[in-house]
Amino acid sequence: MKSPSPSKIRPPREGEAPAAAALVIGAYLRAMRLARGLSGDDAAWTIGRSAATLSRLETGRLHRIADATELLESYGAADRHSLTAVEYLLQEPHRHILSDHAPGWLDRLHACLRQADTMVIYSSVSIPHVVRVPTYPTDILTQRLRGGEPNRVHPRASVTVDNGESVTLLMDELVLERLRSQPSVWSAQLSHLRQLATSAQGPRILVVPLEAGVIPLASLMYRMTLHGHDLVVQEGAGFALYYTGDDAVQGRHFLQTALAAGVPFEQTAVYLDEGPARFTEAAAGPVSSRGRA
Repeated sequence: MKSPSPSKIRPPREGEAPAAAALVIGAYLRAMRLARGLSGDDAAWTIGRSAATLSRLETGRLHRIADATELLESYGAADRHSLTAVEYLLQEPHRHILSDHAPGWLDRLHACLRQADTMVIYSSVSIPHVVRVPTYPTDILTQRLRGGEPNRVHPRASVTVDNGESVTLLMDELVLERLRSQPSVWSAQLSHLRQLATSAQGPRILVVPLEAGVIPLASLMYRMTLHGHDLVVQEGAGFALYYTGDDAVQGRHFLQTALAAGVPFEQTAVYLDEGPARFTEAAAGPVSSRGRA
């Protein structure tokens, strides 16, 4: 006989990171509430809870699984697939690891991206959407990475020259080499990245040289501060893996290594039109100055 499904999840102990599922679902619930234009008081009233309780569950301290599903129903997410997915994810036995490949996984990832206070993004495949020029083509691989799902919760707004101070973008050198194969957007995208990189309020953009030997763990990787908590995410083809607490150590180490190896985009951009050899030459100075072999 199967054990009854748990109706509650343990709140974090003093000094402990929240459960990955509670942090992700909390961000998703907050994004859904904001998308409906509801205040915290109004949303709390619909499920007979206090605004303080709603704030706790939206920031990773969710306790009752029923609160999450009742809120989703009140926000209009009445389809069985969405509700079952949330129930399933909140019963994930690995407290600080969440594997999300259930329907709506991309919505939940975008909800986290929208609410992050600070963010480091690592890309080894293509220019991330947040810094793309509008005409950038969507290739088959990018379509696979995005799972082919419609976005019900809008992704984080594009990073601009005025709003990117909290974002660091790390791009594998191969990302730029792949972009070179798209001549229709190469010049416009390069100009856009230069503009972002040289703005006082724009994002910090670093290029990771191939010679640095940084082997990506995923095609897209994020480290974000979400409601005061550290969250590491690997995005793959049709899924996202989330890590909190000690289970996020490996991802944090990888991103720290990539940060240390990164060359400022504005320093390397002048060489991009001259080919990979010139790029390697541009990267040699910063690489050696960091004491790496």
